[in-house]
Amino acid sequence: MQVVTWNINSLTARAGNLVSFLDRVYPDVICLQELKLAEEEIPFELFEERGYEVALHAQPRWNGVLIASLEPLDDVEVGLPDGDEGQARFVAATVGDLRLVDLYCPQGSRIGSEKFAYKLRFYEALLAWLERRDPARPLLLTGDMNIAPAARDLHDPEAFAGQVSFSPAEHAIWQRLLDWGLQDLAEPHLPPGTWTFWDYRTMGWQNKVGMRIDHFLGTASVAARVQSCHVETEERGLALASDHAPVVLDLEE
Repeated sequence: MQVVTWNINSLTARAGNLVSFLDRVYPDVICLQELKLAEEEIPFELFEERGYEVALHAQPRWNGVLIASLEPLDDVEVGLPDGDEGQARFVAATVGDLRLVDLYCPQGSRIGSEKFAYKLRFYEALLAWLERRDPARPLLLTGDMNIAPAARDLHDPEAFAGQVSFSPAEHAIWQRLLDWGLQDLAEPHLPPGTWTFWDYRTMGWQNKVGMRIDHFLGTASVAARVQSCHVETEERGLALASDHAPVVLDLEE
């Protein structure tokens, strides 16, 4: 099974890139973030014409998450209790025996801001959601998590030390996710200096500086199935590209 996560950063602006990607790669499952569309504006035909079933949590102009799968999506769960606070950032569904969670976690703006406080509350709600589940079951959590877990995941860790996405509070959250029973599925397969995000504002792509903030976290039973993981970096270099590149995870059936 091939699963892709991609912060598309506007499904309207990047529809052409998405169509080309789906026709070229044709993954079994693709998880998108930052749709920035109301549900009635989603181009469902783009997915249905290719045989995908869709589950989503959408809102106008901002946020939004979507799972598209070639296999049926069962037990769809929309919204994170006590975490969304009116924002569309969580959708979950079961594909075969795999519980799949697509997340667009808050970025946080700056340490000490209300947006950062919301980021911490969102993660607390996510951890509470996990505590109600069994870590022995196959669970795959993916999406734009807006946390760089380690120094190898940043182009300049010294400059980012203590900043949003690389702060002690966020690293403590990451550790709690691991302590619950999740594993970083991509990290063993990616060489240091592999990024998933390059900031428009600092011309990150042109200057070859980025961050790894888009992740696959899985329980042990899912980790045992991982065959490979890579970042489709060429997508970031295309015209009208998102500031994120797709990350591709291959699992044994």
